[in-house]
Amino acid sequence: MTMEENLFDVIVVGAGAAGLTAAWELVQTGKRTAIVEARDRVGGRIHTVNDKNFEIPVELGAEFVHGNLELTELILKKGAFEQYRAAGEIWHNMEGELDRQNDFIEDYSALNKKFKELKEDTSVASFIENYLQGDEFEEARFTLKNYVEGYYAANTDRASTFCLRQELSSSDYDQYRVEGGYIKLAEYLHQQCKQKGVEFFFSEAVKKIKWKRNEVQLVTAQQLFNANKVLITVPIGVLQSETIQFLPQLPDVISAAKKLGYGGVIKIILQFDHAFWKNKEFTKGKNLDKLSFIFSGAAIPTWWTYYPKNVALLTGWSAGPHAEEIKDLNDEEILQKALQSLSDIFTIPVSLLHQQLKGWHVANWVKDRYSCGGYSYEVVNGTQIKKVLKDAVENTIWFAGEGLFDGPEIGTVEAALSSGRETAHQLIASFKK
Repeated sequence: MTMEENLFDVIVVGAGAAGLTAAWELVQTGKRTAIVEARDRVGGRIHTVNDKNFEIPVELGAEFVHGNLELTELILKKGAFEQYRAAGEIWHNMEGELDRQNDFIEDYSALNKKFKELKEDTSVASFIENYLQGDEFEEARFTLKNYVEGYYAANTDRASTFCLRQELSSSDYDQYRVEGGYIKLAEYLHQQCKQKGVEFFFSEAVKKIKWKRNEVQLVTAQQLFNANKVLITVPIGVLQSETIQFLPQLPDVISAAKKLGYGGVIKIILQFDHAFWKNKEFTKGKNLDKLSFIFSGAAIPTWWTYYPKNVALLTGWSAGPHAEEIKDLNDEEILQKALQSLSDIFTIPVSLLHQQLKGWHVANWVKDRYSCGGYSYEVVNGTQIKKVLKDAVENTIWFAGEGLFDGPEIGTVEAALSSGRETAHQLIASFKK
């Protein structure tokens, strides 16, 4: 490809939800747009796998649609994709006993009173230490810590209590899964981009970005790409790792990125020959036929089913500090941790779990070099920190992604879609200037 053929108005780095949405917006205004992607596929941290050993498509990455979300719903409607509600019961194993939970956070009314006492933002760990002491808050402490470390993939020493309060006060919504897998959303955006003329370059990991005002050159192992502007949509963890070199350097941007919250995630998806958790022999007589989520203190602490679908499938979830503890294990070792965790939660021998196991996948997003973790969470003073990355560098280098979204949807596909669209609109306006 010649220099002229490789010259674009905008190059988007990353073919995840943010990058695809941004490119779709850009190309419709006549901008010659390219997406340069390190992986050999679209989707980024959306990764659906079809495996003959599994009853349904397996989500190695993003899985849930958290409520009725504007852009996600719009794309799913345009693509005529079906969703189904993730229903069922929440349980936990606390000190060897299986008990039902009413919600993800127990005794929320008492917790909310404590939230209202908070006048300044502080870390969740500090909030628990200073506001939730005493026997009456034992379950609240347990479920809150599990929620923040699990759902947020966050470190409680850094996670924002104000953001947690906002999310919990507005989280009365249902959760859904996309029938056939979340990848349908990414593939739809991919096809729309291609039809409009976006050029895609896969397996092209960007090593360096050389730039001056309105002039950018991207360096990969295979070739050079030139553009007037660049939009970088890689995960916050990749910016923190500094695997992309900027020339001239962007010390303020990298420093800000390293202050943002970004949590590790490891998913373990197990297909059994039957749903053993519905057998009361393994649940101390408790009826778990409608089990949705179960929480525990095991090495892999969180598990969920696919209820109401009648499939013998379980997903194990290790996030935040828990993921950091096991990130350097190989997949087989993580599998053994998973089976031992299920044995600890239910009264079923590991040997029997091995016998009933038909298929398995481990998705270690912490060790994935193009993700360096799972997704973002809000830290204390996060909005001000993110502003450094959201302000374009010399009207030439732009950043977008789920980690730069302000609001309770941070860390979700919806946040990535919204950030990509918003930044694309700003980028389009910059050409007019």
